[in-house]
Amino acid sequence: MPRPDRFEGMQVAGLILEDIRKGFGSTPVLKGVSLRVEPGEFVAVLGPSGCGKSTLMRIVAGIETPDAGRVTIQGRDVTRAHPGARDVAMVFQSYALYPHLTVAENIAVPLTMRRLSAIQRAPFLGGLFSAEQRRGIAADVARIAEPLGLTPLLHRRPGQLSGGQRQRVALARAVVRAPHVFLLDEPLSNLDAALRVATRREIVEIHRRVGAATLYVTHDQAEALTMADRIAVMQGGELLQLAPPAEIYDNPADIRVAGFIGSPRMNLLPAEARDDGMVMLAGRATGLLTRARGPLTLGIRPEAFFPAATGWAVRVAHSEYLGEATLLHTSLAGAELLLRAEPGLRATPGETLVVDFARAVLFGADGRRLGIEAAQHA
Repeated sequence: MPRPDRFEGMQVAGLILEDIRKGFGSTPVLKGVSLRVEPGEFVAVLGPSGCGKSTLMRIVAGIETPDAGRVTIQGRDVTRAHPGARDVAMVFQSYALYPHLTVAENIAVPLTMRRLSAIQRAPFLGGLFSAEQRRGIAADVARIAEPLGLTPLLHRRPGQLSGGQRQRVALARAVVRAPHVFLLDEPLSNLDAALRVATRREIVEIHRRVGAATLYVTHDQAEALTMADRIAVMQGGELLQLAPPAEIYDNPADIRVAGFIGSPRMNLLPAEARDDGMVMLAGRATGLLTRARGPLTLGIRPEAFFPAATGWAVRVAHSEYLGEATLLHTSLAGAELLLRAEPGLRATPGETLVVDFARAVLFGADGRRLGIEAAQHA
């Protein structure tokens, strides 16, 4: 995608991971993960704790070495390359700022490491680098600091900053390197809810300016759905689906994705396909046709249900008023059923409602999504 407003001098590059495998002892952590991040693309790696997403990030950064597979950055195989030779910038959950340096000095660290020799960086020989080098580093720091709102804070130290300000400094320090690949590992988890919303907007804007391939690791669905161009959903060391957010939400490719994405998650109901392909739910025809036969799982989002004159009768066990909606806890076909209704709907425990649904997905016995041949009114 074009990024016309990227920082001057920034370069873009793609990231390719091919069949990445990694284990610790006898425990496999990554089981053949492959994905491609296009130049200027923002890909979120989303999954629960322990699914291998941070290990994948560390392999891209060069902190870990894969047991098998290949990492390519900007067309160059860097699988065994030293981290410093990859030109990858990484932002950690813990900020990792130097407490004794000012904001400006923290942002300048990667520029100093890249542009000055070891002698010039020595504490007592710092005057050996030229005024031109000083001005160049200061100009780059100022250029990055201004759009992030850090200009008034350049002379402060990290201890004098809020959590959100520190996170912006960590982002600026990564961006100033003009990296080929931008890596972010749970960067917002230490911030409160309101600050997370504001900071994720800033991160997206930074990505647009940088134009680099960006890989963003998170367990937060809201971050992935609102920020990413595509989402890579991982569980148990496997990449289950890589697709745009709307595709992940509306058409999960695997029943594990359906059960993970969404708050509340998708309803997963036992169903069956008759000999003629009609999908039956609780003994009633759904109007969905499939080539599969026998037991299936029907996935329906809570907001896809609506009150109807004819349909499925469900008994309300509990209701939750959420402000913008009412969440009704019911059951159908022996499974829990969640309905997301208009906020004006007041249903008391024990009350029976008749509902129908507007859209659904089918999953086979292997958990993979099935095609729907046709839809007709039941």
